[in-house]
Amino acid sequence: MNNKCNALITASTKGIGYQAALSLAEKGCNLVISSRNKDNIDKAKEELKKKRVKVYGVKGDLSNKADIDRIFAYAIKKLGSIDVVVMNYGNPKCEPCNIIDATYSDWVYSFNMYLYSTAEAMNFSYKYNKKKANFIIISSFSIYFPMESTSLSDIVRIGLLPLIKTYSRLYPDKIRANALLLGSFRTDGSESLIRKLAKKMNVNEEEFWNRYVKELSPLKRLGRFDELKDIISFLAFSPEYLTGSVILFDGGTLNCVI
Repeated sequence: MNNKCNALITASTKGIGYQAALSLAEKGCNLVISSRNKDNIDKAKEELKKKRVKVYGVKGDLSNKADIDRIFAYAIKKLGSIDVVVMNYGNPKCEPCNIIDATYSDWVYSFNMYLYSTAEAMNFSYKYNKKKANFIIISSFSIYFPMESTSLSDIVRIGLLPLIKTYSRLYPDKIRANALLLGSFRTDGSESLIRKLAKKMNVNEEEFWNRYVKELSPLKRLGRFDELKDIISFLAFSPEYLTGSVILFDGGTLNCVI
């Protein structure tokens, strides 16, 4: 679609982030991907290069300011400028955990990884990126209905909504940002979470998926990666007038009007 598109996708060697990178590669975007694990970066790069685009990888932790700046500086150096930024994140190290058991360090880590990393990324882009960057912020429908096992991340991530609204309104010449609230997809991360929860409840993993995840949606299923790639590519190349908005992509799971 656009062979001159340059994109940066964070936490993008597996799961949601990788599918976002794959979606943009299939549209002709040159990529910078990131992860905390170099081996995962190398594996993802080889797969993404099969789409005949340039792919670079950089190691970094989104909870660390120096790493955030280094990831963006590296992307600008390699790509020249950035058109699309997909901010994907990992999970708080303690999850699944009860909110009452979350430590001070857990709260600080979560704040830094979700909110501060996003603000710092937009600050860095505003100052040093030559183009107006289109930020796609990945979050979850559960920020409106925090779940016991992910309540820490749900509570912190709700702050992403006023953040993207503020940057979109104050800096429209350089920042465009929308939040994508996802439903349930089967990824390595979600499988690890479900495995722990199923063991805690002494139920079969597949039974847990069916009863407590799939059944939440009126479609009675999980999201598919082809659907995820479609919404990512839509947002990446959508009209500029779509900015400061929240896109709910959850298969009707959220049982309320927002």
